[in-house]
Amino acid sequence: MVKYRTATPDEREECIDLANYAFRLDFETLMPKAYGKNVDSSAMHKVAVDEQGRLRAQVAVFPEPLTVCDYTLRTGYLGTVSVHPRARGEGHMKALMDMWLEELRSTYDMVVLYGQRQRYEYFGFTLGGVKFKYFVGEANVRHGLRHVNDTGISFCPLFEIEGAEAFAHNMNTSRLAYVERNVQQLPVIFNTLHQKALGVLDQGKLIGYLIVNEAGDDISEFAMAHADDIARTIKAYRAYSGAERISIHTPEYDIPLNRILGSIAEDYVIETSDMYHILDFANVLEAYLTLKYKTAGLVQGEFSAIMNGQPVTARVDASGVIVERSAKPGAVVLNKQQAQALLLTQHSRYMEVNAPAGWFPLPLFWYKIDKY
Repeated sequence: MVKYRTATPDEREECIDLANYAFRLDFETLMPKAYGKNVDSSAMHKVAVDEQGRLRAQVAVFPEPLTVCDYTLRTGYLGTVSVHPRARGEGHMKALMDMWLEELRSTYDMVVLYGQRQRYEYFGFTLGGVKFKYFVGEANVRHGLRHVNDTGISFCPLFEIEGAEAFAHNMNTSRLAYVERNVQQLPVIFNTLHQKALGVLDQGKLIGYLIVNEAGDDISEFAMAHADDIARTIKAYRAYSGAERISIHTPEYDIPLNRILGSIAEDYVIETSDMYHILDFANVLEAYLTLKYKTAGLVQGEFSAIMNGQPVTARVDASGVIVERSAKPGAVVLNKQQAQALLLTQHSRYMEVNAPAGWFPLPLFWYKIDKY
């Protein structure tokens, strides 16, 4: 009989071996924060174990507290969903997913994952959020940034620079929305998914950093202390990379970066971010409505609904956003799928609910997977 339980420390290597076998990858180098040498993340794994004590399947949830406009959301990243090839079709993934979601229901605000849409919709996840991806080529820089002086801008491995950890930590916490990062673990965090961190220097002084892929032509995180240095850095990095074209990912709420890239990029795409399973609608709604209020803007008004059984009333006035755990008489009733689609998607068929114009959707969600 198969047992479903939390993995034990002596099963650490078995968890890694199962993930490597299932995905044909090396998780110790791919995700060093979770699976690097001397790291024991076994307690973050639910496993299916057969009568012989062999791991047949596993699902991990890694805690990633998320701060949005000074609101701390208890968030977890669900991943390493692995089933042994000889145990597929036996229901292990469903059992482990259900076990995790039931355990997290009263302790987390939101669970996030990246995976095949329909597969995870069965477990209450909704695809959504917004991130931009810009493409900048040599001609875009030569013409669009012709008057920009990038003299003095140089690049080097970030953590070879004295004080880089503290600088990067301060940059992260200065954002309107960010995943909390342990300053001592930043070198490992920035190496996740085989990425590397480059410091941006101006006359030898650290002014920002970039997280880039191994080829150097894709920037997943573009962080500058001052907006005036964004264009200079784009121009200098395009030349430094040697790539014919570079791509740069941005969250929708990074207004200065989007403004500059939007003015010079050859083209761009708007992509969904990840899949989200909202457990506490009031907490998540208050945080992200506040983010939208401070960036894209919201009209003043009131919206009341019962979201997956949770009564919520949100108000916006000149002073900001207030969300209460109560609903007005006659408030619209939304199931989980409807409520999440309303908050997360641009083209939801549930957009006809009685919300003030300019309120929904909230695709400002953007969850950068960087800790694990």
